[in-house]
Amino acid sequence: MKIIFFILLGIIYLFLANAINIIIIQEIFFLIGLALVCIGIVRYIKERYLAAQALAALTEASTEEIMAIPHTQYTLSSNALHALLLNEQTNMLIIAQREELGGELTVTEIPFSKIYEVAIMEDEVFMLKTKNYLMSGSLLEEDNEDEELAEQEDEEEEDTVTKLSLKLVVDHLSDPILEYTFMDTEEDPISKEEDEYKEAMELCEKWYQKISVIIKRHELERVPIRHWQ
Repeated sequence: MKIIFFILLGIIYLFLANAINIIIIQEIFFLIGLALVCIGIVRYIKERYLAAQALAALTEASTEEIMAIPHTQYTLSSNALHALLLNEQTNMLIIAQREELGGELTVTEIPFSKIYEVAIMEDEVFMLKTKNYLMSGSLLEEDNEDEELAEQEDEEEEDTVTKLSLKLVVDHLSDPILEYTFMDTEEDPISKEEDEYKEAMELCEKWYQKISVIIKRHELERVPIRHWQ
């Protein structure tokens, strides 16, 4: 508010300087107005600089906290709010996320053997899905009808996307369906031809393949046990 006050007051003085015909008063008002505007601009630049410094410090702290989680592979969002990690030594998939910088970090660890399904979602529409076929049923099946309806009803919107994510079904009673978002432009759809989408999709497909391999690997490991039973 002080910044706006200084700038507005300075503009008023400049207008008064332009309206007054007495040269001495005109010069005084002009100098006062110019000084007030400059003070306002300097304060604005200083506040923006301090805000940028604070944001950079919070981002660095968030990144360091996430990277301190034991892992062998990872992907970290550009705003350092969430990350998807693999720890191949402990056979764990880890989702780390926080609502805002400086907020509490929530870490969810899922054993590889407890991952049952993974799907690439574009605006809640299935693009690809891998599941453990030794498990009957699917918690994601209910959305299959929505996928078909969306493709039929909105063909014109197929070239734009607002959200790209991975959905996972895991053996986790409190939250059996997890989601990791690779791109979210909220209410502002972007074209599939844009670099932002292509980069997000490339990364999403890469992690989809990793998790699919994990699911299939543990599916094969269960086959002999199931057979002998």
